[in-house]
Amino acid sequence: ALSNAEVFNLIRDQSERLGGMLREQQIEASRSRAILEAVADGVVVTDANNSITLFNASAERILELKNADVAGQSLDRFLGMFGRAARTWSHKIHEWSSNPQNATEAETYSEQIGLENGRVVSVHLAPVAWRSDFLGTVSIFRDITHEVQVDRLKSEFVANVSHELRTPMTSIKGYVEIMLMGATGELTAQQKHFLDVVKTNTERLSVLVNDLLDISRIEAGRVTLSVQPLSLAKIAENVAADLRRRSQEENKAMSVEVEIADNLPPVSGDVERIQQVLAHLVNNGFNYSPDNSTVRVRVFPTGEDEIQVDVSDEGIGIEPKDQSRIFQRFYRGDDPLVLATAGTGLGLAISKILVEMHHGRIWFHSSGMRGEGSVFSFTLPVTKGEEEQV
Repeated sequence: ALSNAEVFNLIRDQSERLGGMLREQQIEASRSRAILEAVADGVVVTDANNSITLFNASAERILELKNADVAGQSLDRFLGMFGRAARTWSHKIHEWSSNPQNATEAETYSEQIGLENGRVVSVHLAPVAWRSDFLGTVSIFRDITHEVQVDRLKSEFVANVSHELRTPMTSIKGYVEIMLMGATGELTAQQKHFLDVVKTNTERLSVLVNDLLDISRIEAGRVTLSVQPLSLAKIAENVAADLRRRSQEENKAMSVEVEIADNLPPVSGDVERIQQVLAHLVNNGFNYSPDNSTVRVRVFPTGEDEIQVDVSDEGIGIEPKDQSRIFQRFYRGDDPLVLATAGTGLGLAISKILVEMHHGRIWFHSSGMRGEGSVFSFTLPVTKGEEEQV
């Protein structure tokens, strides 16, 4: 049996050990809190009951609220200070707290919130869980007003310049076509060649200007879709025919193959916009592939109430370092062939936006090895028979 002294010593040792562990946890908690208080981004932490447990100094500055007014308060009271602007963000927190099984650590949420004073704040939200227990959420707020304003000014500038370029380009193209028709007299072979070059480059410039105008309209929310049943097979054949004509006009030998599955159902989409997407993809294959290679278009059902289109080429491919940015606006790789080819870096960005506006998906595969090319794919939902404006 243990003596009283031994029991006392045992209890004392355990108490000292537990006290040391508690002090270490307190020090670590204080250190973590100090770090969160010092970061430039606003940090808001809620617990499992949706009460605000942390509201750092940057959050006070960005959201123009005092810690004393929100710390310890329910999320609903906090939401009342922002109204509808933060409703989706708040709803996601409530959803996670009500259904903890849905709040996986891999799931995150982000959006932009427009405040009443005109500022724009981005918020990134993530759940905090320990094993199977939902502990709360962490939200990171950042004032992006300046970035949004700069982006808007850039878009307005691009739209204005593109619009101003359109008028003289139309005149140039029109007069060149009139001269090629012989309206100004018979042309020598050299004169005809020069005018053909002018016409080709004017048409290329027209495509670039249209891309700039499209991205500006999309960013401004001024693009609407006339959704109706359409035939992807017909669109694929039309785009392939256009590419064959381009191959002849530019004297670049290129085979264009189209493979279409039997009995394809119609899909829902805007004919003009879907043709624009497919044209971007096949022209990319043409631009970045060598002579005597092949661009293939394949259209087939996936079995999930959608139709998939694959566009493959035998070109330079996409290097791994470029793949994460391939759908970004204005991004172009640094391969010499890419740099030597006219373009804005907007075609794929526009294609991605348009496909997603149709509730479809777009992706690509490329080994990055020259000669193995790339495969760009997108899907569109099978039509339900209705027509609508989106």
